[in-house]
Amino acid sequence: MRELFLDLTKTLEQVCPVFQHVPPESPYPYMTLEPLHSLQGLPWGPTLVTFTLKIWSQYAGTKEILKLAKTVEEMLHTYQVGSLKVMKSGLSLLRDRETRVHTFSIKARIPHE
Repeated sequence: MRELFLDLTKTLEQVCPVFQHVPPESPYPYMTLEPLHSLQGLPWGPTLVTFTLKIWSQYAGTKEILKLAKTVEEMLHTYQVGSLKVMKSGLSLLRDRETRVHTFSIKARIPHE
């Protein structure tokens, strides 16, 4: 799972910075990877990983975050290391009325190496 997140981080950083732990004072936009669950059934079988990818923006409208989300979704569909499937996707405005978050719920199937 660690290798998946390292490679995914490197791939997605072409769009904007990607963090697992956001440093203080990080400028917007940026993305966060949040692992939820990992399961390896049979020995030498694939690993199933579920995680959340969030895009954070403080742009005045939705244009920036929707453009970033479209680019990221295209990159996820063509990702080569494992099989990724976007299970759910949604945009929300936080209570501060400035920060928008686009959330992807993703399931990954990583072949055993």
